[in-house]
Amino acid sequence: MTLNRRTFLQGASLALGALGVGGGSLVWPTQYAQALGTPARRKLALLIGINPYPDRAISATPGQDVALKGCLTDVDMQRQLLLHRFGFAPQDILTLTNQAATRQGILNALDQHLVQQAQADDVVLLHFSGYGSQVRWDGNPGLTYRTWVPVDGRLPSSDQPAFNDLLEVEIAAILRRIATQNLTTVIDAGSQDTGYLRWGNLKVRSRPMVPVGNRLEPFLGTVEGAREGETPWPGLLLRANTPGNLVLEGPWDGFSAGLFTYALTQSLWEAVADPNPKVLIQRIGDRLQGWTGPDQVPTLGNVLVPKAVTMPYSLPPEQPNAIGIAQPTHQRSLDLWLGGLPPELLPYLQPGSRFTIPNPSATDAVTSTDATVTDPATDPGLDLRLESRTGLHGIAKPVIADAPLSTTAQPIYEKVRLLPTNIPLGVALDTQLKRVERVDATSALAGLPFVTALAVGDRHADALFGRLPLGPGGRAAEGDRSAADLPTESSYGLFAPNRTLVPGTMLAKEEAVKTAITRLTPTLRSLLALKLVRLTQNRFASGLAVLVAVEAVGPKPTMLLRQQTEASRRTHPGLTDPGNGPTSLTLSRDTRFQYRITNHSDVPLHVLVVRFDSQGDCSAFMVPPEDGHAADSAHPTDTDGSVVSRLPPLTPRQTRLVPASSNGWGILGNVNQVETHVILSPRPFLHSLEVLAIDDPGAPLPTEPQRVSQPLKLAQALLQDLHRPDAVPEGRSATEVYALNHRQWATLPVHYGITPP
Repeated sequence: MTLNRRTFLQGASLALGALGVGGGSLVWPTQYAQALGTPARRKLALLIGINPYPDRAISATPGQDVALKGCLTDVDMQRQLLLHRFGFAPQDILTLTNQAATRQGILNALDQHLVQQAQADDVVLLHFSGYGSQVRWDGNPGLTYRTWVPVDGRLPSSDQPAFNDLLEVEIAAILRRIATQNLTTVIDAGSQDTGYLRWGNLKVRSRPMVPVGNRLEPFLGTVEGAREGETPWPGLLLRANTPGNLVLEGPWDGFSAGLFTYALTQSLWEAVADPNPKVLIQRIGDRLQGWTGPDQVPTLGNVLVPKAVTMPYSLPPEQPNAIGIAQPTHQRSLDLWLGGLPPELLPYLQPGSRFTIPNPSATDAVTSTDATVTDPATDPGLDLRLESRTGLHGIAKPVIADAPLSTTAQPIYEKVRLLPTNIPLGVALDTQLKRVERVDATSALAGLPFVTALAVGDRHADALFGRLPLGPGGRAAEGDRSAADLPTESSYGLFAPNRTLVPGTMLAKEEAVKTAITRLTPTLRSLLALKLVRLTQNRFASGLAVLVAVEAVGPKPTMLLRQQTEASRRTHPGLTDPGNGPTSLTLSRDTRFQYRITNHSDVPLHVLVVRFDSQGDCSAFMVPPEDGHAADSAHPTDTDGSVVSRLPPLTPRQTRLVPASSNGWGILGNVNQVETHVILSPRPFLHSLEVLAIDDPGAPLPTEPQRVSQPLKLAQALLQDLHRPDAVPEGRSATEVYALNHRQWATLPVHYGITPP
């Protein structure tokens, strides 16, 4: 099928119309459009996503569902990002989805939408979400090629021995004909022959085997003699993982998405200044680490980007970041796109949550370099109240009913985060368990009021309950995480959603399902505690200007990592942009380190440090006075027996080293990962102090983090400390929701891995 440019433009208009985008209605206000660079610089994008693959294209065992679920979400996320962060014109974004994404349709689109239209200084983006594969030629099975599987892809057969895939080498050859160097290719597809299509609670985006067939005749000249890796990919290549490794998509709340595309678009919604590609990849990897562990590590591929080439995803410094956009409707409500919110938060964002659209003068101020700029988190712009949400889309209304509304899309920011008080831990039951085991597990988990049992793949799960399947000879089956370290017979255990074993949750003996659930209950409580603390992360939404740095101690302290709130960047433009910094680092086991915490706000701030390690232990540390001593004790009580805080807060413009000792803190125990949250608030953490007093009542202030025996109680106490009853909307009870005002707290995450000895 041959498609001309007019047909493509008509198709693009129809595709955008089907997604609710009309003409040029979704554009940034004038001040944003002017910041996007020279008007003559055209920005072209081709976004490809395929969900409903036929069985003939993907080899699968009987009963396996070959269809993907998140590729259209990927396309929509990218399109929203391009329209509302990078200023692409709707007519310059072509989407090929599902049945339109045939081999010939993709080739025509590459040629007519990109090659024939792009000029020397234009920006071009190509994105593919779907199945990838490795293939071998009949007659030379030792040579493999990576491919993209189109919707009309097929496995070779005696009747049709030729492949119908798109070879990556031929795609790269076409892209080399594009006149501009400002080219980015995003590949959210894999090429690992895993033998299966599901990985824990996640789906695998690669054929489960490597087929052998004939090459298509029309492209023999394109690929003849071309070996992958010998010729650099044109422009910038962003891969979901290194070739031959897992690429995954996951279910979230009401939608599925490619983990790489989700992390990529999230990172770019938050970015402020022009990101270095390597730093961007590291930030994406930080997000993926929390979702998949070590299974999926994004890569820049085999290309070195010339210094003269501007990264097409770069943002002009004037372009504000946001958590999404608001588009008014004819019913005095607003359609919200919430693609910049953390996916972990979306399921729990309650109706009544507040967002704000800064007024034009405030928005102009945000782009200024003046140190006295207005913060959109505190500016009295247009306040919106969330009415409902489905997936990444929400409906909101102005808090002031007759407030004037813009006719164009506007950036939105979080103001009040409303969370339910009964957030559960979602535990999926491994499909490899027998039916009777799943029934017993469902029954046992029902006895834990803080846990919800889920079917695998149903929606996002926080953990997976199951056991390692045994392969030939009684050993754990190949491909299972940590299999080499486990006994030939194993009990039940807990896994991350990608089947990474949670350390210490499996025994070297058989046991009943209900016995296992009882044994694992403390770990389940700890996992829920970590989930609740993560829901307080808000370094891009907080109205408090604070900075947290991690330094290696020694004769010359060395900066290892730096985190700061967006408000800190706005009020102190000379500080490093937090959008450019990673949230994780790797330490050797003999490293001694300390935190340097700076309060750039105008109010005193109390500081709480909460730490979770890979062994499931939780510890906490209240930042003491500079002299290291409290007035009476660490946990003084009032006349009614309640705990009060006599720890003086961090005063405005003050910097505090934690710990104050020049020796710092070391790496304790046999742990390989640590996740720390530094939480700051103008109010003391009284409820948290009460929980800490349970473990060590009346003890002097510790100089090391204090082990917490009841981490779930601490996490719930923390939410209670951050809760602001005056922010609870009318009609909601303060006992059923936590109302967290972003002007009143900041939670900055710091993750570090420990290298083995």
